[in-house]
Amino acid sequence: MTEQFPFKRLNGSPASQDDVRNRRELVKKIVITHPNYSNLLSEIEDIHFYSQGSVKPDSLFLSGVAGVGKSTVLEEYTNRFPRQIVNNNTVIPVLYSTVPVGATPKSVASKLLYSLGDPAYEKGTEISQTSRLMNFIKKCQVELIIIDEFQHLLDRDTQHVLNKASEWVKSFCDEAGVPIILCGFPESKKIFKFNSQLDRRFLMKLTMEGFHYYTREEQIEFRTFLNSIDKRLPFVDQSSLASKQLADKLYYATNGLPSHLNKILYEATGLAAKSGNDSIDENHLYDAFNKLDISTRPFVSNPFTVNNFNLVEAFEIEGLRNKEAK
Repeated sequence: MTEQFPFKRLNGSPASQDDVRNRRELVKKIVITHPNYSNLLSEIEDIHFYSQGSVKPDSLFLSGVAGVGKSTVLEEYTNRFPRQIVNNNTVIPVLYSTVPVGATPKSVASKLLYSLGDPAYEKGTEISQTSRLMNFIKKCQVELIIIDEFQHLLDRDTQHVLNKASEWVKSFCDEAGVPIILCGFPESKKIFKFNSQLDRRFLMKLTMEGFHYYTREEQIEFRTFLNSIDKRLPFVDQSSLASKQLADKLYYATNGLPSHLNKILYEATGLAAKSGNDSIDENHLYDAFNKLDISTRPFVSNPFTVNNFNLVEAFEIEGLRNKEAK
């Protein structure tokens, strides 16, 4: 093995607990920059670079369902610009913060102040906190602000909540003077329909999606993605994830969502290592899938170890069961 994958061949001997943990942790850290991922990173890079010194910085709204990798992209970009101490002052080129559940404008301001290192982040009114926030943005030389889990600011879907949230975000964007990226679930877009002025500030709206698997090109893209992951798995031998048979099953099991794929492989890695195997096989994938409970797909079936698996048929049967349950 290379230095990047310092794992020995098991040859049927169960891995130690430490070895299992290390292998599973490596799987957690696997990030493959597929085209959608790379394109989004490029868009963020453009917004960041071309907004520096601009009289009107660009802003972006990024949406996508859970599991497509939105936060992974944003965190990777943030990590490119680590915090530094310059002349006893903390410089934060890219400020990344998440919105807490059931948030209000005040709690968002408080969370941003916390991320900027304000020891009194919880103190003060919404107005005073927002004012301090602007001072910290300048003091810390922030060039880009990323606010993730934006949907939590809109958890209570009332006209009052939408009005207050949209006005605060609009004012915050105007006063901050740096590009802002908001990221949340697709339903978060309703705030822009409610406030046309805010909508004009976020004319660029991008959607991050999971993999599709309908056309030959899409299937090649997904299988290429699987092959890249296979090469990074913590085993001496590859697991043939990109074979047509396994790719079909992995697509059905995950619906093309990278986070679901990672979770299955994380569990399967532990099972394989504990069994002393030097690759993941379908039995490991079968048992790994059975450990998951995908609430958004109550009638999904376990495709692994199924002979003559038919992807189209599996989705059709799942769809029929969903209809019958309604």
